[in-house]
Amino acid sequence: MLQRDDHAIKGAKNQSLIRAVNEHVEAVVREAANPEFLCECANVDCVETLELSIMEYESIRSSPVRFPVKHGHVFPEFETVVEENERYAVVEKFGEAGEIARQEDPRRRRAAAGSDPGTADEAHT
Repeated sequence: MLQRDDHAIKGAKNQSLIRAVNEHVEAVVREAANPEFLCECANVDCVETLELSIMEYESIRSSPVRFPVKHGHVFPEFETVVEENERYAVVEKFGEAGEIARQEDPRRRRAAAGSDPGTADEAHT
């Protein structure tokens, strides 16, 4: 049991790290039709990419416990597939992995620090 929990914790932290990288990708390629994002799976060795529109990415990102992943990159012991299409699957973390995903969410951290770029943009529109 402890080994599985360690894997869930490590996987959730890895997904949060990749999510932070994808946040930067999104900021840079906002004008691209279908930019490539890193797979946000829990496999620490994964370097595969996914093609998502900004709208698709934002839809997934509306939940801090949902992550876009390549098909077959699912860890059912701490996440479940909640959406699929021909290009990617969306997984949702649960249990301790879900709590870590919420805590490590880069948008939550920026908002807590008072530097959420989305909030700043909204104030100027």
